[in-house]
Amino acid sequence: MHNIKWQSKNTVDKMKSSLQTIGKINGSVKNVIIALHGFGDTAANFAHLADEFNLTDVLWLFPQGPKPVPIGIDGAQWFSLFSDPRQEVTQSENLIYELVENVMEHTGLPSEKIFILGFSQGAAIALYYGLKSSKPLAGIISLSGFIVNQSELVPILQKNSPLPPVFLAHGMQDQVLFPSVFFETKNLLALNSSIKVTTKTYKMGHNISPEEMLDVKKFVEGNRN
Repeated sequence: MHNIKWQSKNTVDKMKSSLQTIGKINGSVKNVIIALHGFGDTAANFAHLADEFNLTDVLWLFPQGPKPVPIGIDGAQWFSLFSDPRQEVTQSENLIYELVENVMEHTGLPSEKIFILGFSQGAAIALYYGLKSSKPLAGIISLSGFIVNQSELVPILQKNSPLPPVFLAHGMQDQVLFPSVFFETKNLLALNSSIKVTTKTYKMGHNISPEEMLDVKKFVEGNRN
């Protein structure tokens, strides 16, 4: 299934996604940012980031989580918050893997040109996929996120093998994912001394601020291969 709704004149016509996905190209395609929304959000709502970041020559892809949330709102999730998430996390990882493979096939770009960005639950999947990926990535961007399935990721981090650069950001007034989650994630990433980790904190809650977007843009520009 194609499942990609394009919000720009330029498209990659043969690209496919098993997930409902919003696609947008600003200029030519020199890099790709796959952006994963948070719990209860939608791809269509999250896609506004493509305009706010104002990055040129980027293909933005906004896949939607594979499961509806079970609380009666029109949103999606990457894994359940109310049961053991391990199987659903792996399923979401596999769907992102499939999308990345399709991106490389139809753009001709190597994996080193692809960033994985996520907010909140989406950031957990971005970290999980990016740290486990057998192919190098341009970078992982975790906004108000956390590490899920630590029992799998900690041994990977402890191997101290090369991993993608990480942008790790959090609001110090976050009442959904408390700041302690940020420090825990930072400490876990520090298990691997080869990772270049950029950490930023902000005076904000569980959201994405203009200041944070500027810092993300700097990270992307600094890691565009």
